[in-house]
Amino acid sequence: MTNRKNVFKLRLINTLLFIVLFYIQYNGVFTIKIASANPMLTLALLVTVCMFSSELTSAISGLLLGIFVDSVASTPPGFNAIIFMIIAVASSLIVKHLFNNNVWAGAALCALCAVFYYLLRWVFCIAFTTSLKDNLTYIMETIFPSVLYTAVFAIPFYFIEKKLYNKFYK
Repeated sequence: MTNRKNVFKLRLINTLLFIVLFYIQYNGVFTIKIASANPMLTLALLVTVCMFSSELTSAISGLLLGIFVDSVASTPPGFNAIIFMIIAVASSLIVKHLFNNNVWAGAALCALCAVFYYLLRWVFCIAFTTSLKDNLTYIMETIFPSVLYTAVFAIPFYFIEKKLYNKFYK
């Protein structure tokens, strides 16, 4: 039986992790960008958290994280909130019904979710305002490296979340 205090502690730790990664990703002081590849640290953590969470917890986590990302992003209002909530629920359902819950499945799922996010962001924010050459350059030089870079960050986040969930749920 899971203790309510343990669940609260786990959610508090995950919230603090999201805040730290959000600050690292969106501050202007330092960056973890390599060339034009910029990882979505919060997306990688969201996917790994949702791998161990229920659908309702995943939906709430995705919605709240999306609202915070919307507050600093240049996308249309509500875009990230909706997309992150969809990604969170889909990640939870895919792990429960399709994928195994292991580190490689986590990295693959993170890559799929990052492709989904970046392509939707490209379609709604960039595709119709630039030329074909600029669009192809953006896809090849920014989206694909960013997807791979985001998936790499899912590996340590998976082990952190697995350790946290084993500690607080057992």
